Amino acid sequence: TIVSNEALLKRQKSEKNIVLELLERIYNNARYGMISCAGHTAPRLNGPGVGEWNLLWRNAYTMDANVNIQVSGMNSGNMYEAATGYIWFIMRQIDDWENNAAKVYGMKDAVLIPVNTDGHRAMMVEYDMNYPFQYWNAGASWMLLPIVEFLDCYGDVKITAKDEDIIKMYGKDTFDVRKDVYEPLLKKAYNFWKQIGNPEYYTDTDGNARYEKGKCSLNAGEHYLIIPSFSPENQPLGYHSAITANAAMDISAAKDVINMYTEMLNYTKVDGYEQAVSEAEALLRLLPDFMYDESGAVKEWSVKEYGENNAHRHISHLYPAWPALQTQHDSKLAAACRQAIINRNHENKGKDDTASHGWIHKALVEARLKNADAVYDTLNLLVHSDIFYTTLFTDHNTDRSKGVYCTDTAFGLVGIINEMLVYSDKNTVELLPALSSNIPAGNISGLLTRAGVRVDYLSWDVDKRNVKADLTALRDTSFNVVLNNKAYIGEENESKCVAVQLKKGEMYCFMG
Repeated sequence: TIVSNEALLKRQKSEKNIVLELLERIYNNARYGMISCAGHTAPRLNGPGVGEWNLLWRNAYTMDANVNIQVSGMNSGNMYEAATGYIWFIMRQIDDWENNAAKVYGMKDAVLIPVNTDGHRAMMVEYDMNYPFQYWNAGASWMLLPIVEFLDCYGDVKITAKDEDIIKMYGKDTFDVRKDVYEPLLKKAYNFWKQIGNPEYYTDTDGNARYEKGKCSLNAGEHYLIIPSFSPENQPLGYHSAITANAAMDISAAKDVINMYTEMLNYTKVDGYEQAVSEAEALLRLLPDFMYDESGAVKEWSVKEYGENNAHRHISHLYPAWPALQTQHDSKLAAACRQAIINRNHENKGKDDTASHGWIHKALVEARLKNADAVYDTLNLLVHSDIFYTTLFTDHNTDRSKGVYCTDTAFGLVGIINEMLVYSDKNTVELLPALSSNIPAGNISGLLTRAGVRVDYLSWDVDKRNVKADLTALRDTSFNVVLNNKAYIGEENESKCVAVQLKKGEMYCFMG
């Protein structure tokens, strides 16, 4: 007998832990919603076919967390059409992004994105003291990352456009994703960070912010001050403006893009690439470093004068954990990001705490930090809230105060669940990195990894200490399979790490 959504939601209210049948249905429903949005563009904030006019937030594509969260499970979830739709969404905007960088900063061949777009035009039109998105420097870097992930998952592929606007804009209908989309966009993102540094604004060897008119270069131990800067949608405690300097998000995004750019140069080996790599590495050394507060948390702004303001739903300063991968091999930074979430949870109370995308963003970060209990607790909070309609689509707020369906929570849940079951990068496939023992048994099929292998089948059973995975190589690849979840290998056992090398089409079976 099939149990109705209403019955599952009612049952959930009476049970302390997550009703796993409900969670599975929420996951599958969200994938259906993502498929419904796929192919032509990215998901809109209010989704497809809601049957209303004048929806909140103009039914826009909002790019300071919402779109990024909406597509978080797109590539790992093996949703190729959704990924190509996202690429078309980006390609429609690039001309306007270049114009924004030129108009706001006077930059050449660089990109700067707005917070909102209608999906066709992306001109910078929102300027405000409290929401100064004209100085949101990291946006283009963030929007680039799903394309990087697409290439890691699917390899070098060509895609064909059916949209006449794109065909007219680019003069062709077929695009090599790496050569025609990723590499040109990455170069423009790099050019932005290359041009934003001004030696007149810097931090000295003691980390103090300085301005010296006419200064032409930095001395040893000095770093650029990234100014102006904006950490959506927050501002320092007691500070009169959100226009700031050295937002942690900017520092992380800049470093991420520069590293990707040098990797690209070393891969393509275009004429003069050695000099270009040397220049990029020199720029990397001149960027500011993260700062840490008295609790050990990464500071939202790496400026001594700014006080942390944790009474806010946004966690833009945790960019190094998610969507970037910078905490994976930096234990100090990982611990600092964990502490930053603890500080947010302690201080962010009341009305601002009901915005569901804040909880989704936290869970994505916690999953990337492999904090299984925190991920489970966030999912448990959401299923016990009033955010789910009987269709299992979600409101913008956990108390349903907005009365409008938003896809960021619904679709973001797919990203969270994928991330807690499998973490991957080019060299790693980690099984069950953030899965709580409160989900003691289950299985999933078809997830993709950035190591170039498909997870044909993954199953787990905490009572039997049993983890199995069947992996198929989508290209020639080598990677490490890792199992470090103590709930499934036991506290007394060491983590498992197996080096695997596969040819395209070969399978590997892991038994944990």
